[in-house]
Amino acid sequence: MKELNRTAGPYGSRKHRRNLPKAKGDRRANFRRRRLAAIAAAAGALFVGGIFVDYSVVHGDTIRRGVHSGEVDLSGMTRGEAADALTRHVSGRLGEINLGDGATFTAEELGVKVDADSAVEEAYSVGRRGGPFQRISDFFGSYVGGGVGVTAEATYDEAAARGATEGLAEKLNTEPKDAAPTVTEAGEVEVEPAVEGRSVNVDGTLENLGRSLEGLSGEVALAEKREAPAVSTEEARASAPTELLGEYKTDYAWDPDPGRQANLRKASGAINETVLAPGEEFSALAVLEPLDYEPAKVFADGGVALEEGGGLCQVSSTLYMAANYAGLEITERSPHYALLSYIKPGFDATVWFGGEGVEPLDMKFKNTTDGNILIREFVDEDGFLTAQILGNKPSGDQIVMSSEKVEESLTTGITWVTSKKVTDEDGEVVFDDTLYTDTYSYNPPVPEEMKHETSEPRTAGWIDPSNTTGWAN
Repeated sequence: MKELNRTAGPYGSRKHRRNLPKAKGDRRANFRRRRLAAIAAAAGALFVGGIFVDYSVVHGDTIRRGVHSGEVDLSGMTRGEAADALTRHVSGRLGEINLGDGATFTAEELGVKVDADSAVEEAYSVGRRGGPFQRISDFFGSYVGGGVGVTAEATYDEAAARGATEGLAEKLNTEPKDAAPTVTEAGEVEVEPAVEGRSVNVDGTLENLGRSLEGLSGEVALAEKREAPAVSTEEARASAPTELLGEYKTDYAWDPDPGRQANLRKASGAINETVLAPGEEFSALAVLEPLDYEPAKVFADGGVALEEGGGLCQVSSTLYMAANYAGLEITERSPHYALLSYIKPGFDATVWFGGEGVEPLDMKFKNTTDGNILIREFVDEDGFLTAQILGNKPSGDQIVMSSEKVEESLTTGITWVTSKKVTDEDGEVVFDDTLYTDTYSYNPPVPEEMKHETSEPRTAGWIDPSNTTGWAN
């Protein structure tokens, strides 16, 4: 058998193969690798050495290269220079702090302060702090990537910032307000726009202030809650009361008493431009009672007397009839003690503030339409008091009010029956019935000291028996 060569070939041992003479090409490759490794080691040593030289010699008493605080490069600065640079930077960013809606405060007003000294000390410690590994980490962090960043911490004074924010909240906090119709001086109906409600959250705003200061930002989000009104501007415009639903006029020039006429102007002016939402009730007493009036003649204690507020019943009676012609629901009405010169019996509606054991008497009606209604009442220079009810859409109903004397007795008085007939736009009678049966006393004589000149009433009411509408000529 042929003896195997144990020092060569595929079956040779590793030891023997390593000991074999190497080719010249292999020796040259190994030499090149060793030389490159030596060069790399030398370069690394020079790099590290250069860093040490840079940190220990070039920046001996200054902040190391690559250290910054936000946008401020602190490289090569002394601590004093760095503090000045940070202060200027922060003053520019936080000189004015905006809390929204153009509400601007100075840093002093909010007690905002920046701890620049602590940030400078941290910046100065880079490359000097900790052990060898920390320093090496700082060295490499400064030269590669984005460098080493330090934070200048900003704080605010709780009491000062809260006081400023609460003051802002008082100015901005608003209750929601529904859009509503109004009347211009020219008599045109317009819609007053809705107002969105808002409520500033003071604690939430202070939290946002703290977050903004962390980034040295003077823009602070205002924490607030918004509340939409129940009736938007668009909805109000769609249902604006611009159409006349009912109207009534009475004559006031028959009595030239200036006190009475002044009361008419004041009372009708208080009622004028009142807006009622669907389902809302109007009360004449609620509007008229708080006002101050001139003395004028009234029915009182079975006779005629001078009282403050004489003439108010003409205001309530005129409006009462306008509400009837507008097709609204009358919820409270009381007749007078005696017949009146300005309106037909049964068409009157008294108001009495109460007193001397007599309960108050009111005139009330309810808005039974689907939209807002607008009440107008005013006196004109021609001697008429006019009441109007405006709405969004007339019903198309034809309404006739009538009143007829049915009995007259010296002992029981004069009895009148008031009726109402409603015919819809198709010609069908939908209501035809008696509203009231009222008994009036004969007019008491006017005391001698109260007599004054009067003119014949111009209202086509009960003075003219042939006219049952109660409308003025």
